[in-house]
Amino acid sequence: MAEQARLVGIEHDRKITKETDSRFLFEYQRALLLSLKDSGALNEVQYRYAEEKLKNQLRAHIRAQASAAERGEKPC
Repeated sequence: MAEQARLVGIEHDRKITKETDSRFLFEYQRALLLSLKDSGALNEVQYRYAEEKLKNQLRAHIRAQASAAERGEKPC
């Protein structure tokens, strides 16, 4: 029987949010899209479209954080 991946432990458990971990969430969502493409649930065009939308969301979030920081506000 083939060995399967399993969780052996959790270190530094904390809530992942868009505000604190936007890059991680982007990479996680992109990996999910790639998995859907590899499984045949998305074709290449659908994958590229969804990936571009995801990139645009990340860029917009980074811009909003930078703008808030420039104004001296707490980043959203």
